[in-house]
Amino acid sequence: MDNEKRYSTRIKSERCDKIKISSVAAVFLVCSIVIFATRYRQDIWNFDRENGNDHQIENVATGSDASEEASEEKTTEKITTEAATTEKPTTEKVTTEASETEETTTAASSEEGGSTVKYVNIKDPDTSSKGNDWYDKKLYTPGNVTDDAYFDTAVLIGDSRTEGLSLYTGMSNLDAFCSKGLNIEKVMTEPIVSTSDGMLTALEALKQKDYENIYISFGVNELGWIYEDVFIEDYKAFIDAIREIQPNATIYVENILPVSKALSDEDEIYNNSNIKAFNKLLKRMCKDYGDIIYLDVASSVTVDGVLPADASTDGRHCNQEYCEKWLDYIRQNVYIKK
Repeated sequence: MDNEKRYSTRIKSERCDKIKISSVAAVFLVCSIVIFATRYRQDIWNFDRENGNDHQIENVATGSDASEEASEEKTTEKITTEAATTEKPTTEKVTTEASETEETTTAASSEEGGSTVKYVNIKDPDTSSKGNDWYDKKLYTPGNVTDDAYFDTAVLIGDSRTEGLSLYTGMSNLDAFCSKGLNIEKVMTEPIVSTSDGMLTALEALKQKDYENIYISFGVNELGWIYEDVFIEDYKAFIDAIREIQPNATIYVENILPVSKALSDEDEIYNNSNIKAFNKLLKRMCKDYGDIIYLDVASSVTVDGVLPADASTDGRHCNQEYCEKWLDYIRQNVYIKK
């Protein structure tokens, strides 16, 4: 019996020792992990970012920063250019080419708005038709088109609604880069302009001719997009790309035309409530830029907040009569750079 007790006591002692050793090892392991994680926390976080877990946030921040930097660069460029034009020549030798350039610059600066002003009344414009436009009054003067030769200086860019405007109004001297189903994302890459050299994207077509006035109209095809901020970011990207190509042009962002009451009441996406929300985003975007004009063309075709039933056969696209109203609003509400 004594031997059995001693044997049992020894077994229990060995088990206790094993438990103690295991417990100490577990505590040591946990402490080691905590110390390692604390010490190398920054390295682990950096590794996680490099492998794409923070990719979306970085893209959004970079896009915003890029827009601000581009805006600052353009402002600096403008100031530098203005300073250069007022600087007196420091050398006695002046070439004929430089002399001609200086004369041209002087002649252009004597008129507001370049050649556009020849076709616009800015002395006593009729503003009775003006809707809820937004523009910086320090930068622009409102006016009315007095001659349709104004449209020689302009281009419309948009979707099927803009396509209808171009076709129904029959303006032979108005360039229109538009297509059915086009949206603010596709316009950057989709060939839609037919030329003798083949099909071009809107941005490629903008390189073929100088424009003083650029009208952009998108939004109805984007109403079904899940994220509203993506719509605005794509809009900004397109505007920035236009500015790279046409830095001196006045850019108009047309708000989204309403749809009919019948369509709005039955459709969860293409309704006037969503359109109003998107228009608020567009107006805010124009204010953020400061020198982009928000043009309330919707006010020219809206009756009691909707597109009238007799204005469209599908509740979405304007017929000829209402396209004329739309174009007439553009005529009556232009803005000339001071």
